[in-house]
Amino acid sequence: MIHKNFDYHSLPVHFAYCLNDRCGRAATCLRHLAVGQIPNDRALLTVINPAHVAPDGAQCTSYIDQEPQLFARGMVHLLDKVPHAVASHIKNALVGYFGRTVYYRCRNKERLISPEEQAYIRKVFRQYGIADPPQFDEIVPSYAL
Repeated sequence: MIHKNFDYHSLPVHFAYCLNDRCGRAATCLRHLAVGQIPNDRALLTVINPAHVAPDGAQCTSYIDQEPQLFARGMVHLLDKVPHAVASHIKNALVGYFGRTVYYRCRNKERLISPEEQAYIRKVFRQYGIADPPQFDEIVPSYAL
């Protein structure tokens, strides 16, 4: 059963669906569960090649957990409570990790920040002696597509 807050229209147009009914992970895979949510007026779909999928679903590289994860959106005020001398070092570390373009897209709410990226940012804060956790602009549930 698909997550109760699932919104079919949140999937990208070229989202790849999985039609493997015999997969051992089908009951929790968004790619498989979303098949049952496809509107009748949707004429064309992108599907994963059945020959590419392991029959039992073990180690499937296309698997997406149907439970949304908590992504951060925006980090405009991320460094507001950090001393300036330390803030510049943290910013440089984050620009080095993300790259300048992606850093500013994340900062300005143009790109979500994954749970793994949030963990990295927390690690950088700790490395520079900042005990308080980073404050993102907002936390939103989303799928790791």
